Amino acid sequence: MPGTVLLQRYRVVRHLRREGLGEVFSAEDASTGRRVAVKVLGEPPARVDTGSVLNAPERMTTAEAEARFRREAVACERLQGPHTLPSIGGGADPKHGPFIVFELREGELLGDRIARLGAIPLGDLHPLVEQLWLAIAELHEIGLIHRDISAANVLIDRGPDGERLTLLDLGSCKLPPALCDEELTVAGRCLGDPRYAPPEQLMKGKAVDHRADIYAAMTVVFQALTGELPYAARNLMMLADLKTRTAPRRLGNLMPPPVDRQVEVFVNRGLAHSPDRRFANIAEVIDGWRALRPAS
Repeated sequence: MPGTVLLQRYRVVRHLRREGLGEVFSAEDASTGRRVAVKVLGEPPARVDTGSVLNAPERMTTAEAEARFRREAVACERLQGPHTLPSIGGGADPKHGPFIVFELREGELLGDRIARLGAIPLGDLHPLVEQLWLAIAELHEIGLIHRDISAANVLIDRGPDGERLTLLDLGSCKLPPALCDEELTVAGRCLGDPRYAPPEQLMKGKAVDHRADIYAAMTVVFQALTGELPYAARNLMMLADLKTRTAPRRLGNLMPPPVDRQVEVFVNRGLAHSPDRRFANIAEVIDGWRALRPAS
């Protein structure tokens, strides 16, 4: 697609990454000369069927993908940043379909960094995770629930004050009723990556609130600290059962000693089976995480 021009304005330069419902490219805005990022709706992704791990994932229909892409565009218009990615334009090209324009941020996905380097020491991780909590706080303040937080949806680049974290991909987000009257969740379907989703999202799809984002983000924290996910399962059915019935693996068994007991308590609370046993809101999470800041 490099060289493609969208709406006779945005000339695509190169591919950056696959992101949820589409492909993200760097592009040049011919009207300003500015480099931007454009997300173009791609082939509909597969949806995970939580009812049976024996069936192949069913592909999302084109109509549903388009509706979710419109929802993502609505959500991104309301973002402010700096740890989310507000849209700065968009449209629908007659040949290439709908797209959203963002500020260009190029960096490394957290999942790729963990794969490359393994576990990240708490001292290095702490400021990045605080930025993740702040990104979630912005979403929750305007009534958005992300529903697909994972290490693959967290970008790290160089910001004005050092390493900057950006939470990506609102293609699975839940909008407040005032912004959207479409019900897109299909009963029995799991939005997002099941490895990060809380038990209630795996089992009941629609019955999730802001505490689902806390669980998913805490899974990212666990993975960053240990290089591994909280649950090791051979298939989705086993994963759902483990998340419902058993506690996650202990940080102390996966990290080199000494492991701060307060960090373990904090992470375990965020990964509680029941939403009522997790942090009540993101403000509590931020306060708790700041209390764990390592001494300089």
